[in-house]
Amino acid sequence: MTQSTEKGLLMSTLAEQERKLLELLTHSVHRTFADARASGVPAEVFADVEAIAASMTSALPTGHIYDQLVGPFYDTSGLTQWWGVSRQAVAKASSTGALIACRLDGGGWVYPTWQFTDSGTVYPDLLTLWSTLRAAADAWTCATWLRSPLADLDDRSAAQWVAEGRPIEPVLELARADARRWPA
Repeated sequence: MTQSTEKGLLMSTLAEQERKLLELLTHSVHRTFADARASGVPAEVFADVEAIAASMTSALPTGHIYDQLVGPFYDTSGLTQWWGVSRQAVAKASSTGALIACRLDGGGWVYPTWQFTDSGTVYPDLLTLWSTLRAAADAWTCATWLRSPLADLDDRSAAQWVAEGRPIEPVLELARADARRWPA
């Protein structure tokens, strides 16, 4: 497949995803406003529509050069809005190992979307794997490992394996074995 064909398919796919998202959001917004009208909620509650829109879109993944390798990602701004916490809270979660974070060359931080459950928590088993791997390698190496298909996991990545609710033991053993082989 040529690069222009791949770009065309990606754009078509993105356009279709955008259309679907807009349909779902439109339906949800209409339902919310109908419920508000029926309940007698004053219009002032929705006065700051720009802030509401910013909050709604903050959970959308952002684009970064590393997306094809281990992304997509949230940036710090998006994650603070989605979680409803400060930048410091996100930094603390990252520094304590409660969040998978990778630093960009420009100094900013990104947080892979695949680490999050639908409710916004981080899969605990991914954090166990992250901790094991981070003891032996940099964040980008570890994130790449977590996203790479592994033959021993039926060609699933560790992130997929965990998200599917599969037992951590086999993937943890693979992580330990690879971490032991990595140079210190």
